[in-house]
Amino acid sequence: GRIDRNAMQMASLDHALWFHHDININDWLVYIKETTRASNGRGFNRGAFYDPDGKLVASSMQECLIRNRG
Repeated sequence: GRIDRNAMQMASLDHALWFHHDININDWLVYIKETTRASNGRGFNRGAFYDPDGKLVASSMQECLIRNRG
C-alpha cells in the first residue's frame, strides 16, 4: 500500500556529494535517485547526476532517520 508521508517525520543523518567531472552550471542536469534501503527507522538513498550528453558528472548518497509522527 501507499505510505502517508504526512504521518512521517524524516531527518538527514548524513549526506555526501562527489563530483567526477567539471560541470557547466548553466546546463541542465538529470538527477536520478533511488532508495536502496528503508527499514528499522533508517533510509538510504543514492543518486546520480548526468549532463546533457548522458555523462555521469556527480554522485550522491544520503542516510536518513524515519519516524512516525505522534
